[in-house]
Amino acid sequence: MSALECAMKLSKEEVFEQIKTSGLLEYGLEKELLSDRLSHAIEESKEEEKELGVVAALNNADTTGVLLEVLLADPQKVMDGIAIAAYALGTEKKALYLPEYAADKETAVKEAAEQAGVEVIVGLVNVRACKGSALLHIVTAADLADTFAGCCEDGVYVSVNGGELKKVSAETKVSELTEDAAGAKGFCIGYEYYGPEAAEMTLEEVHPDNGVIRVLKASDCIVSETEKALLASRKQSCGKCVFCREGLLQLQYMQKETTEGRGKAEFLDLTKEIGEAMTYSTPCTMGQVSSKIALSAVEKFESEFTAHIKKKKCPAGVCFSEEVIYIDPKLCQGCGECADVCPKDCIEGKAKYIHMIDEFDCDQCGKCIEACDVGAIIKTSGKVPKLPNRLTKVGRFKR
Repeated sequence: MSALECAMKLSKEEVFEQIKTSGLLEYGLEKELLSDRLSHAIEESKEEEKELGVVAALNNADTTGVLLEVLLADPQKVMDGIAIAAYALGTEKKALYLPEYAADKETAVKEAAEQAGVEVIVGLVNVRACKGSALLHIVTAADLADTFAGCCEDGVYVSVNGGELKKVSAETKVSELTEDAAGAKGFCIGYEYYGPEAAEMTLEEVHPDNGVIRVLKASDCIVSETEKALLASRKQSCGKCVFCREGLLQLQYMQKETTEGRGKAEFLDLTKEIGEAMTYSTPCTMGQVSSKIALSAVEKFESEFTAHIKKKKCPAGVCFSEEVIYIDPKLCQGCGECADVCPKDCIEGKAKYIHMIDEFDCDQCGKCIEACDVGAIIKTSGKVPKLPNRLTKVGRFKR
């Protein structure tokens, strides 16, 4: 007998009471009792004069789709869970949302959805349009079905470094899930970064809300990874909310500029300001959560941003060229042509004095190399010779 059939043997009041007695929590970000969420939907539908319904989906901010495996592994279970919640509320309005990147999975769940009377919609959940409906995470629907089938187990779904999705105890430490945790630079868990100390934290403490745990190695650039994550969020965002749309645009722009050697010190404060504003000023998880990757990046790995911005160095060796440009003091004639063409005004010198490049401001555009007729300006990834640290007359510098 299916979970839905078991539930249908009871009255809707008995089903609601069993949900309450089970203590089942909503798997989404708020982690409230499912019975409270259903009760809130009833109140909201009356206040907003909206039809009561049930909507199941991933968090809008989930760009990974790791937890879709729960749906794809057993579509009928998830549909039964949606239908049980709807039965408890006394409504026939049931919907499942798939993110656009998973539109091709619609066929795989269509039959189960039709049997349960669930409408499948591709796109983000419009929380304003869904006023009066109980919003459930896909995992919540699966757990609800297991509850009525008598086989629900507490736990957290995790996939480590892209591996198999498993349900494990919330008391499990991150270090118990992978041998790579030892000596890790840090971790990307859920929607944010953690430092190496997270290895000894439990899953209940780190909240892998999208099922993702990724061990960060020395070769992983935090700035570059953050830019990629923000770009993915920009592509998924509906763009209707100003704070979310403009916030993601600005956050991703600053990370990209930083990876390309054009980062500015004020980017760190701006990231915090914009990210925090998004957290409190947007109506759905896309804005509330997608900014956390940038906020946690500058909080936990500020030194990596400083290296990119001040030293024009990527500690992981991922961003912009590791090559440097310098002026050979033995060849420089002090003509000043290089300083005249430098768009960053980072070449110091005067007539008949050996010129010097301030590597902190240099973006390696190469215009000075083209302007030097004597070939004194050199770009190299090798060893840089001893250079003058103050203005020195041409021909007077000794190595």
